[in-house]
Formats: sequence, C-alpha cells, structure tokens
Amino acid sequence: MKISALLRNLIFISAVLPFASNAQNDTNCFYISLKPEIIAKTDVLIKKYGREKNISFMTHDAKSNSLNQRFQIDNDFSYGDSTIIITNDNASAQNVINLSKKNRIPLVFSLIRPQVSFLSFPKAWFVGPNEALAGQMQAEILNEYIKSKGNIDKNHNKILELVIMRGEKSNPDTITRTTSLMSGLIQHGYILSPMTENYANWDFDEAYRIMGIQIKKLGLENIEAIAANNDDMALGVLKAIQEFGYNKEDPDKFIPIVGIGGDSAVLKAVDEKVIIGTVVPDLDTMAKITIELITDSSLTEQKIRDTYKLKVENRNVLVNYSEQKNF
Repeated sequence: MKISALLRNLIFISAVLPFASNAQNDTNCFYISLKPEIIAKTDVLIKKYGREKNISFMTHDAKSNSLNQRFQIDNDFSYGDSTIIITNDNASAQNVINLSKKNRIPLVFSLIRPQVSFLSFPKAWFVGPNEALAGQMQAEILNEYIKSKGNIDKNHNKILELVIMRGEKSNPDTITRTTSLMSGLIQHGYILSPMTENYANWDFDEAYRIMGIQIKKLGLENIEAIAANNDDMALGVLKAIQEFGYNKEDPDKFIPIVGIGGDSAVLKAVDEKVIIGTVVPDLDTMAKITIELITDSSLTEQKIRDTYKLKVENRNVLVNYSEQKNF
C-alpha cells in the first residue's frame, strides 16, 4: 500500500510540475485596440522577443471599448503570470495595478503612459516613447525645411503661422508633444502664432473634418506649416488640403506637414514628398525591454540606463525617436 501510494504521488507530481513550469511563461496582453498600426507593430515585436524566451501569450483586443477592456481584465487576469497592457482608460489601469499587486506578478504598461500611479508596486513599469523628444524632433524637421527653402513667411510678418493638430485634450502626451514642439521652434528663433487650438483625438476622420473647417476659416494661403501630434491626424490634414490642390504637383501650393509615429502610409507620403517628415519611436527596443522586465526580476533602472543609454526615472523607461524626412 505504501509503495502504491508513493507511485501515485510521483505520477501526480510529474504531471503537475510541467504544467506549473509552463504557467510561469504565460503572459496576458491587454490592448485597448489592435487597430492602430503602432499598437499592432508593438504586439508583433513583443511576441517576437517573448517567444525567444519561450513565453506564450494570451492576447485581448478591447476594440477601442474601455468597458470591454475592463471586462477582459476582470475575467482573464488570473490566467497569466505577467501582464503587458496598452490602455488609455484610467479604470483599467488602476484595476490591473491592483490585481498585479495582489498577486505579485510583473506588470508593464507599454506605449501609453498611465495617468494613475503605479509606484506603490515595485514590479510595475512603464516602457514607451520619449514624447518630449518627439516634439523637439518635429521642430528640427520644420526648421531644416524652412532653412532649405530660404523663407516661407507668406505674409511677411516674421511670425510662423502654424496649425497644430493636437490629440486628446488634457492628455499628457498631447501636452508634452505640443509644448516641446513649440519650445523647440522658439529656440530656433521663430515667433509663433498658433492659429487655432484643434483637438482631433488622434483620429484621421476628425483631423480631416477639423482641417476642412480651418481651411474655410483661415484660408490655405495664410497657413505656413502644420504639425500633427500623430500620423493618423497628419494623414487627415493631408487629405483635407489636397482636396484644394495643395501638396500635389504645384510647388507654389505646398504646406509642410510633420507627424509622429512612423505609420506606413505616412512613410509612403514622406517618400512621395507630400508630407515632409515624421518621427518614429524605437518600438524594437521598447518591446525588448518590456520582455526583459517581465522575465528578469533583477533588472534595475541603472542596468537599463547602462545597457540602452535611455532616460529612466521612477520606473518609466523612455525610448528614443528617429527622424524620417524628405524634401
């Protein structure tokens, strides 16, 4: 009887242990939406580096619905041993922090910085783009373009008549991208007169609609440059002005547009010289660090600084941007 019981125990242990080992490599990926190209690219890279470490992923696409994402977190969180989340919903962010803290499993906010604090939980991090750098690089591209043309001051008032297509009102990324763009241009000696305050909520259709209104209000002949807080809005702006014959074949009917993001459609537009440039976040490094954070509990801020030469503060890891320009 004792031998029989021992054998049963050994069989039970041998069956359970491999399952437990696999469970340690299960990661929940909660995405507010996989439709934006930048999130889809991030997901591909996260899985590329994760599979190199034998991680299996459970992917949850909320399809731009915050209630869906909250439901997915409530129902599926317990099936993972680490969590990666991209969200713009404060309730989802707070919930995933609370659950991760309760279960003491690693948590990484990717791409979109949460607007709720995660610092009370030592295993929680943010890894995303350095948004201040994005605006500064937009300013560099615009300055380089203006210098190459000699002068784009249409009404000779020595003021850069600039339209800024902003993201979501009160969103930290909107504020940071916009203020760093403006401060960068001021540092280059430009006097600015932002012509309107436009908030298109990161959306192509909304940017197209708003730009149509501004064209009628301001007149395209009075607009000297356009900066968009992301590439989707840059494309919406481009569509609106092209309907009036701008940024096509006539060099006298051209307004420089800059975006942020590196979407494939914008890179194509840059190649065709209808958008002068965009700035592209280093998604590869972002994904690589994300996977390291959920697999290596010994990783510290200083190790990340030393390895990647990035700005890291309060468990916020900020990856760099690069320019794509053509004019």
